[in-house]
Amino acid sequence: MAKDTEKAILIAAQQHFVQKGYVATRMEDIAAAADINKAMLHYYFRTKEKLFEEIVNQTLNTLIPRIAQAMDSEGTVLEKLEKVVDTYVSTLIEYPSIPFFIMSELSQEREHFVGELKKRAHFLPAVPAFIAQMQQEMAVGKIRTFDPLHLFLSVVGMCVFPFMAKPLFCNVMDIPEAGFDYLMQARAAEVKRFLQAALSLE
Repeated sequence: MAKDTEKAILIAAQQHFVQKGYVATRMEDIAAAADINKAMLHYYFRTKEKLFEEIVNQTLNTLIPRIAQAMDSEGTVLEKLEKVVDTYVSTLIEYPSIPFFIMSELSQEREHFVGELKKRAHFLPAVPAFIAQMQQEMAVGKIRTFDPLHLFLSVVGMCVFPFMAKPLFCNVMDIPEAGFDYLMQARAAEVKRFLQAALSLE
């Protein structure tokens, strides 16, 4: 029962933070959306800051370690990128609200959110290590010369944007809600094929 109540609070809070941003969200609105009274909400989370931190923790701790693990795994640059693609797509299928929450906070409460992001800087060494490997493979002619930053931006965009645009795709292109996840799984395969072609010297 307690777990169900906490889950309802977190779902309601995330929806309000996405729609209104941190500053404009009120605890009483979250309580009403979770179908509990304000006293009960404060029993679980004493302040809005604590509630926000928990949602940020769940969001970033779900995504960032998985991506870092994929980038820090064994394999070539292409193999690691393929793991990153699979990780992004599988994680966002499982947690589709993540990109909406992140974009909402970056646009409305940037400093607040970036501060939370910096607390997870211990995951960042995977990035320069990956870039160094990419530069080494380019130097010896294993892959095509490519700006690492642009490559990673392309991967993130190709993986994340379809989830952000899900309402557009489902309505305008008449994609059934139930079929969207299958489309994204196929999308992962297409992105990996694109990366193979982009990095290949042939």
